[in-house]
Amino acid sequence: MAGSDLPFPNNARSENTSLFGAARFGRKKRTIFFLLLVAIFFILWFNSDLDRSSSSITSHVPDDATGISPDSQKSGVAENDKKPSPKVDLEVEEEEEANQIEEEEALNEEIQKEAVPTRKPTTNTNTSSKKPSNSVTTIKMQPQHFKYFIVIASRATNLSRRQLIRNTYFGLGDNIEPCMKRDKGLNYLFWIYGDEPAAKTPERRLYETEKMEWNDLEKVNAKSYNQDEILKWASSTLSERGVTFDYLIIQDGYSLIQLNYIQQQIQSEVGKMWEVGKTANDIAWVSPKNSNVLVAGVDAVKKLLERESDMKDVVAEGGATLMTNFYEFYRSITVQLKHITAKKQVERLQSFKNELPIFIDDHTRFNTWGNNVESIPDMTIAVSNIYQDTDFTAVAKALNVGVASLCKPFEKASIAVVTSSFIYPDSCMEPSAALAADNKRQYAIAHNYAFVARSNEFAQQELRTTKRRTVWGKIDAVQKVLPKYDWLFWMDMDAVIMNPNITVQGILDDLRAKYPDGPRAFEKNIDLVIAKPTKDKMINAGVFFMRNTEWAQKFLNAVQDSKKWYNQGPSYEQGAMWDLIQLPGYKERVLLLENDDHTFNTLPYRYVPGDFIVHFAPDKCPGPAVLNGLEAAELIQQGEVITSFKED
Repeated sequence: MAGSDLPFPNNARSENTSLFGAARFGRKKRTIFFLLLVAIFFILWFNSDLDRSSSSITSHVPDDATGISPDSQKSGVAENDKKPSPKVDLEVEEEEEANQIEEEEALNEEIQKEAVPTRKPTTNTNTSSKKPSNSVTTIKMQPQHFKYFIVIASRATNLSRRQLIRNTYFGLGDNIEPCMKRDKGLNYLFWIYGDEPAAKTPERRLYETEKMEWNDLEKVNAKSYNQDEILKWASSTLSERGVTFDYLIIQDGYSLIQLNYIQQQIQSEVGKMWEVGKTANDIAWVSPKNSNVLVAGVDAVKKLLERESDMKDVVAEGGATLMTNFYEFYRSITVQLKHITAKKQVERLQSFKNELPIFIDDHTRFNTWGNNVESIPDMTIAVSNIYQDTDFTAVAKALNVGVASLCKPFEKASIAVVTSSFIYPDSCMEPSAALAADNKRQYAIAHNYAFVARSNEFAQQELRTTKRRTVWGKIDAVQKVLPKYDWLFWMDMDAVIMNPNITVQGILDDLRAKYPDGPRAFEKNIDLVIAKPTKDKMINAGVFFMRNTEWAQKFLNAVQDSKKWYNQGPSYEQGAMWDLIQLPGYKERVLLLENDDHTFNTLPYRYVPGDFIVHFAPDKCPGPAVLNGLEAAELIQQGEVITSFKED
């Protein structure tokens, strides 16, 4: 729809008038306008002469003063200026850049010292043909269609509200049984805006842990909540990832929606759509006085974005969103149709209206928190400006917000890949932890396993009456997760999957087939599979399999009782496990892979192409080595061959 074709409440606009009325110039104004043009012309001509004369002057500035090479000085273009850079606060940017350079230099030094692949192919770093993404932390999604997709804008630092929303909307109180395949037509994510918590702080460690455990944070380059930006982001970015939807729901992090009521109203409206020749998705529900919540069908969103330039200034009010402007435009046509009787005008207006979505004209169901639940009307679909978590809980209870399931109840994984998401106070693994978790998560998704990352069990070690090292959280986590699955596959945070084509079932089947007493005896006798690397004095408990049996719980309880290992390093819980599997009553149920370096737990210097997992476990911080290993894993997936790792 061209801008000149837009009808407005007062009358149709003539062709030669401006958007909001006629604008004519008198003779005197035209004369002044002409003189201004002449003045501008002479100024531009004078400046161009100055540019030409200044360009003929040669000057030399030392490289170390400018950071610009002599060739770049001759060409007049700095190497760093060849690509456009965004406008930034210079003081903040310089400080952040200096900090980043220091961290990168330290990281590079560590990487050079740790395990590195002996062959690292050169990759093409020319990204000029690629459009920069608005996301800085991207959730990996499988292409899928959803009936409803909810985007919840949230400040990066608002961790407690996000967990409250997960639990209230979707019943996600913890991640022990995660929804790996969202197959009930509903999905959500948090659109994270604002600055992330500062590096090497407790807040940042919790933020990174949240990413590992929930995989629902999409960090974007936005400083504040903006409904229009989210609308465009959802329409473009989700589509690029193959994620589609019938209806989009947008809310900010301080609002609460009643999804059940929204679904009921949409269903009711859809039943009438055929009467006006509309698709079921050509509908929107918005309040002109509330920009915090929006419900829109995909066809309505498409029509809005096609007319974005026309809709921007329909309502000259601060804070008006594109969709509220679209609604006001729709409403203006509806009002005119009630008063205009001329046949041609009526036909023209009706033609415009037929091109627009259907808007649900009920704004009373969007409300603002009035600091007491008694003021909330019945059938409210959204309450905004709820800043306290206790108030959020009270409103949810008053509206009887029901839990919407993301997964079908019978689609349950039998194998769980479990790891730690606890980042120690030294922040050693802060840059690599989330990436390492994603390496394991993608493997689990590919093979229909559950992926469970746990941190609370590690954190709770500080609260114990009898103190023990934080690493004992591994045993607590295994005890908690194991009863939910048939097999648990534990991997330390610093273990990286190099060959995702190897499956847990494949390894277990191979071990069954090779078991001396046969597959049936394996099924009857073996509940723990663990490796003892070549030349090591004991097992390596960084990677192991455990079956959900009574024996396994008995074994874990016995490990928990091994108090002499609570603070005895460097083995701790590993030493306790090693001691127990030597004893009658325990050793019979353990398949100990003696001098095994390649089945599922390979140290970097023993790696050969095709190995399943490399376990980076140096005496010092494993973070740089893990980052390097993750890079190698990516190269392997791209078809490159990493022949070995070595430690310098």
